[in-house]
Amino acid sequence: MRDSRMTNLLMKHFLSGLALFACCAVSAENQNGSDFINILDATQQIDLYIEEGLKTEGLERNEPVSDEFFVRRVYLDVVGRIPTYDELTEFMKSKSEDRRSELIDSLLSSEGYVSHHYNYWADVLRVKSRGRRTIMASYQDWIKESLRENQPYDEFVREMITSEGYVWDDPAVGYYLRDAGMPLDNMSNTAQVFLGTRMQCAQCHDHPFDKWTQKEYYHMAAYTFGLQAQLPYGKIPLSRDFQAIQRGLTQKKIKEGMDPKEARKLTQPPPSQRRVLRDLVTPMTAQAAEVKRDLKLPDDYQYKNARPKQKMSPKTPFGEEAIVGKKDDPREVYANWLTSTENPRFSKVIANRLWKKTMGIGLIEPVDNFTDDTVASNPKLMEFLKELIVAYDFDQKQYLRTLLNTRTYQSAVSVESPEPDETYHFQGPILRRMTAEQLWDSMLTLAVVDLDERVGVEPGMLKARQGEASMAKQVERVENLDTAQAYGMVRRLADLETRFIDYEKDYRQLLQKATTEKERKELRKQFNKARSQKSKAMELFLAKMNGEDTSAMEQAMNDLRSKGMANSMSMGAGYGDVSGSLSEKAKEMKRDPRWRGMSAGMVRASEIVSPAPAGHFLRQFGQSDREIIENSHDDASITQALRLLNGETLYWLTRQNSALNIAVQNASNSSSRMDTVFQSFFSRLPTSREQELMGAQLQQKTKGERARGYRQLLTSLMNTQEFRFIQ
Repeated sequence: MRDSRMTNLLMKHFLSGLALFACCAVSAENQNGSDFINILDATQQIDLYIEEGLKTEGLERNEPVSDEFFVRRVYLDVVGRIPTYDELTEFMKSKSEDRRSELIDSLLSSEGYVSHHYNYWADVLRVKSRGRRTIMASYQDWIKESLRENQPYDEFVREMITSEGYVWDDPAVGYYLRDAGMPLDNMSNTAQVFLGTRMQCAQCHDHPFDKWTQKEYYHMAAYTFGLQAQLPYGKIPLSRDFQAIQRGLTQKKIKEGMDPKEARKLTQPPPSQRRVLRDLVTPMTAQAAEVKRDLKLPDDYQYKNARPKQKMSPKTPFGEEAIVGKKDDPREVYANWLTSTENPRFSKVIANRLWKKTMGIGLIEPVDNFTDDTVASNPKLMEFLKELIVAYDFDQKQYLRTLLNTRTYQSAVSVESPEPDETYHFQGPILRRMTAEQLWDSMLTLAVVDLDERVGVEPGMLKARQGEASMAKQVERVENLDTAQAYGMVRRLADLETRFIDYEKDYRQLLQKATTEKERKELRKQFNKARSQKSKAMELFLAKMNGEDTSAMEQAMNDLRSKGMANSMSMGAGYGDVSGSLSEKAKEMKRDPRWRGMSAGMVRASEIVSPAPAGHFLRQFGQSDREIIENSHDDASITQALRLLNGETLYWLTRQNSALNIAVQNASNSSSRMDTVFQSFFSRLPTSREQELMGAQLQQKTKGERARGYRQLLTSLMNTQEFRFIQ
């Protein structure tokens, strides 16, 4: 199928590129000896369209980029970090005529590709490790696994749109749970991300600057409105059973002659029981499920084409109709329409997105604001790319491989970025600053040997994964109970909850009276321990009721009590707070001599909880807060400069076991050591002027002076524009 699509596509574009090819392309004799194969090559076809556009504007391509600049650029663009010294020298020593293509293939097959492109999609999809009353580590892992397996893009999107259930059972449902309680906003995000269409304004009124009406918006939202993400407590069967029990008790009192109002008051469960029930069923609310509900126009709908509160049936706003039959799942119908090869916006948007990711600017800008009047900077090329990704069956790696092998990509960058209203004709990629994730990962590449092997150890993500596993286990245990067992458990745990409620009141009073941050911090610590212990008590109770062996759990609790880790409630400190403990893998990495003394947080950005905590390096350098689609930025600031001058990075690089230090120590003399430093930072050798300026720093008489000069050299290099930009 793919070969057939490729042949048809390239034959279609053969005539449009033939004349231009004759005067500007490399001859077939120098390639594979076949004119036909060369003309049909998608990479060359892209370059032909670019060349055609440049000639029309009287422009020329930028010069071909040197190997030194190419290797650094392609590492940053494909795996999101600079190459290590060894990776650079291995490439430079290669005698293969196809070494650039071979490197591209190798990088696209690496874990670094997964890491870097996960960061991209986490920004686009606003991925958060924690949602409303849920944890979504499985969703993050699913995105990574989709990239690792090179899942076709249309299948990736379809899986999200048709998902439902718990995130640990169907991880793609994290897409809906991310917008829990906001189904209309979720539809807006779907249209913007996958169709490049901003329909948000039409949620409240007819779009003032585009053709979309409020009625059309509601028609489209009706496809997915039946899926409720984050169920209310009252929708959980166990909660409904408890309500039925309470109604039965009330009716019994009324039949005995009690006043209905008094009966309801008397049989109302105490706050302690209600809170126990809430804690018991909260993990069960963390799912997306189909519910019977109709989407209706707002009460204040003001247009004549419909009436307020009118029921909206699913209907597409453009393209082919996607009719929902009586036996059809509306979301299945919608997903098929959305990802169809006959839906031109779907294929055009992803083709343009990945073009921008590779070249620095889209053929259409913004990438998510297409209108009927939108014209690409190179219409023929845009049409070709749209058809190309369909011909590749939405294979993102193959598409990227094509772009990365073009002469356009392998040209020198254009230093001056085009203005928002200026058309760029792609003399080469545009000069870009590293993203926060690229800068962080590049710093760590200089600091950590075998960085890509450090996975699954970051404390925030450990906590998230273990928290999600605890939720899944609790759901399993609760679902195994019948209503009578659950009701008895709630009543038995009510006493513990009553003591916690009393403790909570005391805690809040003490917190208000605290005069220093140290006091408040200690109070919060004790409160969290008490809350953890309460949760562990319920976990232990549930495990016993499920017939599990709880001896290890009880022993862990007793061990902590025996160590005096008890709070004012005499509830203990929480037996270990498993979510904060290191996994066996993390312990092994901590003992690994390659990483001795390195914190568990020294991992790639994709391994850190999403978004990174406030104040983290990533957030200071522009990582998205995951609230708005593609909300990251690469703006410079004084805070960033101060962080690089006075932060943790210099300490990382000067450690005895840092990757950079090991490479420098293997150099034979001060000159080769300087070469190693510059190649590690910039993938190039120092100029004669740089040798003159910096050489003296490494040739001081005393060891202390040489060490100080070395630190000054590293500080200078990491603060250069050359290091922070992708050339």
